[in-house]
Amino acid sequence: MAKISYPAVPKRPIKPAIDRLFWRAGFGPSTSDRAVYAKRGLGAAIESLVAPPKQRFAGKQLRYRDGDNFFPINPNSDDDNAWQQEVLWWLDKMVRSRAPLVERMTLNLHDHFATSNHKVNSRPQMIAQNELIRRHALGSFDALCKGMTRDHAMQQWLDLVNSDPEHPNENYAREFMELFTIGLNYTQKDVTEIARAFTGFRFDWDTKRYWFDPENHDEGAKSIFGQRGNWTADDAIRLCLEHPAHAPYFCRKMWGYFVPAAPSAARLRLLTTNYKASGRNLGALVKTILRSPELYSNLDQPDMVKPPVVHLVGALRTIKAPYLQGSFRWQLDQMGQLPFYPPHVGGWDQGEAFLSTGTAKARFEAMGSVLQIRQIKEASVPVTETPAQALALVRAQTGTGWESAGTRAQLARTAARYKPQWNDDEHFATERRLVLRHLLLAGPDAWMH
Repeated sequence: MAKISYPAVPKRPIKPAIDRLFWRAGFGPSTSDRAVYAKRGLGAAIESLVAPPKQRFAGKQLRYRDGDNFFPINPNSDDDNAWQQEVLWWLDKMVRSRAPLVERMTLNLHDHFATSNHKVNSRPQMIAQNELIRRHALGSFDALCKGMTRDHAMQQWLDLVNSDPEHPNENYAREFMELFTIGLNYTQKDVTEIARAFTGFRFDWDTKRYWFDPENHDEGAKSIFGQRGNWTADDAIRLCLEHPAHAPYFCRKMWGYFVPAAPSAARLRLLTTNYKASGRNLGALVKTILRSPELYSNLDQPDMVKPPVVHLVGALRTIKAPYLQGSFRWQLDQMGQLPFYPPHVGGWDQGEAFLSTGTAKARFEAMGSVLQIRQIKEASVPVTETPAQALALVRAQTGTGWESAGTRAQLARTAARYKPQWNDDEHFATERRLVLRHLLLAGPDAWMH
């Protein structure tokens, strides 16, 4: 394997750089992350993310609340609440994860290999695909592509099962090239020939059994990208990954999940060089991105919109949520990003596409559901607490990072407006904290990272 040359760790103001790193490569920094890596440095923080601990999750699986009752999360359940279980199952993993980059890459790759349960109609198959992505999230992209080709949810989603030599289905072949590996750098001839290579995967609707049938595979010679042979599915995958367009296309796509501006020609060359030198290893590619100075530009004004899942999970991790709300499933849908249900095979439109008046309202309501988990008891706040003290305490509790000057000024004005209405009024101090923490978690600045 060729030597990999990573960029030097950028020299940036440590606190905002740590905040930026953990938001782009996870779900935001904890108080401990900020304290530890303020001393150990940005390089150590990057290493902690790309080399996660073996024990990937903290504590036991969370329960979820529906009304006044609590229930265990069971994605294999057939009861009336089963429709939301797979989403809560993944939220639990993201909230408890001790390997946030693994979960964030699982989310990114779920978008890349976008598969929807609207068509698959099987929670177990969607969860199996999710686990497959998680296993390879920082590993071999070759292995992930081979696994996805044999993944039952994907086989149903893109019509790979029961494609036969007489009538090879071209759906998976086309999307495997156009969306997953090489972009628009193919011909109709390539689609036809790769579809032939992907024949032989079978599914029986009565028994629900999947298998590969060699007798249903087209064993004839095929010409893919001008190379002729009796190519199999794995051969077709290899030829796509070895195509000269693959590394630039894929590295540019992965870069876009971390940095809003397109990579320069020089940066793209380094990304593709390291990706290929590592044997197409996702961890090596992501490490190159995380050490790139472009990720830490504009630290004084964040320039990426948090995907709704990241916004919600970040808030839940910040408050150390002891349980989940059953409402999160439909609230994520209203926010514009429902896991396991991407809108189409191209995944979600990212960035500002996540923002509208409707999704802004949904984010505000979702943060209200988050804060219901950690309520403030009535009259528990001392009436002697000043507006400045209330703001400082709430900022510490919500773990918020960047705030615009306008937001800081407005928060100070809002805090100052709360005054007792009568001599024994104890409610105002509690309400002030409630309002301030909701604004910090749900306001426009909290949408950005």
